[in-house]
Amino acid sequence: MPRDRARPVSKSREEHAFGEGFTFRRPVDDDRRYFLDVHRCFYHDVLVANSAPELTPVLCAFDGNWIEAIRFERTTTIGLGGTHCPFHFTRTGAREPGTD
Repeated sequence: MPRDRARPVSKSREEHAFGEGFTFRRPVDDDRRYFLDVHRCFYHDVLVANSAPELTPVLCAFDGNWIEAIRFERTTTIGLGGTHCPFHFTRTGAREPGTD
C-alpha cells in the first residue's frame, strides 16, 4: 500500500482501533517520512498490571513481520524501558508511477 494511502489508514486506526489505551504523537509527517511515536501502550500497561512486563518485547518484535517496502526505524520501545515507541517510516528509492 503506498504511503499516501497508508497515512490516513494509520490515523484512523489510532482513533478507532487502538483507542484511549494508546497515546500517539507525530513529530514528522511529510512527503517522504511519517514518524509515529507511541507514548502510552495499552499492551505494556496490561502486562505490567499482570506482573509480566518481560513479555512486552515479544509483542514489540511482532512489528517486524509487517514492515517491508520502506525503511523502518525504532530505536527503543516502552517494553525495553524507553519513554515511547517510535514508529519512524521513511520512503526509500524512487516513487512508483501513479503513487504521488
